[in-house]
Amino acid sequence: MKFLIMTDIEGVTGVTTFPQAENSAFGKEMLMNDLNAVLRGVKEAGAEAVVYDMHTDGRNIDLAQLNVPVVMGKPILPGLYRGVGTSFDGLFLMGLHTMQHVPGALLAHSYLREYDAIYLNGLLVGEIGMEAALAGEAGIPLKFVSGDDLGCAEGSALIPGLVTCPVKSSLTEDTAVCLPPAVTAEMLTQKAKEAVYAQISPFQVEAPYEIKIQFSDCAYLKTMQALHPEIFETENTVVMRGDNLLATWSQYLLYEKEMVTSCK
Repeated sequence: MKFLIMTDIEGVTGVTTFPQAENSAFGKEMLMNDLNAVLRGVKEAGAEAVVYDMHTDGRNIDLAQLNVPVVMGKPILPGLYRGVGTSFDGLFLMGLHTMQHVPGALLAHSYLREYDAIYLNGLLVGEIGMEAALAGEAGIPLKFVSGDDLGCAEGSALIPGLVTCPVKSSLTEDTAVCLPPAVTAEMLTQKAKEAVYAQISPFQVEAPYEIKIQFSDCAYLKTMQALHPEIFETENTVVMRGDNLLATWSQYLLYEKEMVTSCK
């Protein structure tokens, strides 16, 4: 068996602010604490893993601590799922968080903090839902989510039987009750082992696909309006449609990369 482990930082042990999640030594240390614990659980269950670094620029993982392949740099490849293909028995989302505007949720956002909402075929989704759908299109079930308690609850509401591991409990948007890394490491290892053998069906959304993204009033919105006015449905909402979810989402990510680069 082989699993894809996608890693974020906002939902890892002890991180409670965006500065901690963005290129801080503490955030990266906690990322590696959680990742090594999950990898240990997968290995103890007799399975293999490939890691995909999905936080910001995708260059946060300390390769020197690992002995598994890591996809770094967040490649956008419409015909190749996550740069490694689809030969996986399940997806793990480690260090995730809730979607934008969840009341009381720690560091809640949906990919970019400037996105107010993302809808997939009319369903409001955050990163957990979108990644579950992208994997599900390829027949890969989402089996594991770790993060804050509300992020884990978001995943459980979407995926029956999902194995979750809350490493902290949200209090406000930048405060939480956090467990120590030695404690969360043991929890993550045990839950990862459990997830390897969990019987879960892929989360599949029927084609054709419609992705709607609502922007807040920000510089990104004005830049995207100038770059790609053809994808706007309303003044602050872009729409992408297609018969293949990976290709449709990848095309939007290319537009997004162009937008972000133009704003630098």
